Amino acid sequence: MLSEVQLEEFTRDGIVRIPGAFAGEDAARMRDVLWHELAERYGMLRDDRSTWTPARPTKLTATKKDPAANAILGPPLRTALDQLFGPAGWTEPPHQGQVLVTLPTGEPWSVPHRQWHTDVGFELPQDELVGVKVWALLGDLEPGGGGTPQVAGSHRVIARYLNSTRERDFRMVRDQVLASHSWFLHLTREDRASAAELMTEADLDGIPVRVVELTGQAGDVYLTHPWVLHSIAPNARDTPRMMRSRMIWRTNWPR
Repeated sequence: MLSEVQLEEFTRDGIVRIPGAFAGEDAARMRDVLWHELAERYGMLRDDRSTWTPARPTKLTATKKDPAANAILGPPLRTALDQLFGPAGWTEPPHQGQVLVTLPTGEPWSVPHRQWHTDVGFELPQDELVGVKVWALLGDLEPGGGGTPQVAGSHRVIARYLNSTRERDFRMVRDQVLASHSWFLHLTREDRASAAELMTEADLDGIPVRVVELTGQAGDVYLTHPWVLHSIAPNARDTPRMMRSRMIWRTNWPR
């Protein structure tokens, strides 16, 4: 169950972490399934780093469909979704979503300046929650390990912008939001501010924002508002970043 503090965090930041949403043993089984497909599809061997290419393997369809991942949507996550949408207020997904893998590349970690985006458009209502994005950690994930960087509070910046315009074109809204304040201009420049500055809370005309990484332990799950901006970061650690991610929608919301 989400505490009052967690609910306040979600409202404020658009991001909330559910520690231990599924068991470490379940996470280990999911990793085993994933390593099996990585070996079959790409020739990657868990104990041979020389085989770990490409850095971001895709088309992991067998892992995507494997029932081992159903443990993600266990009682802790279901209870949280019931709190946010009401009992029976959300649609059961057919699977646990996209498989995300980022292998170590040896490059230094930094806050990305490109590819900041949302995964949904801006036709959603501004004053009610109709969906959340689920990010499930299949392995321990330390800072700098490729965890998806997110702009906490950006969902509120976007909602405020949409209140001031009739524009709903995806690219136009995204680009105008990213050009709407000096903080975003610092974030998206190649000679951007330091990670420490961007990960320190800043005030955007009354809305607090900062860059955060999705880090934690195997079995942790994050929920994010659909309009939280996120990007792709390098994996500067020694272990692969392995996650699952998908949208879950309110019941009867047209998709």
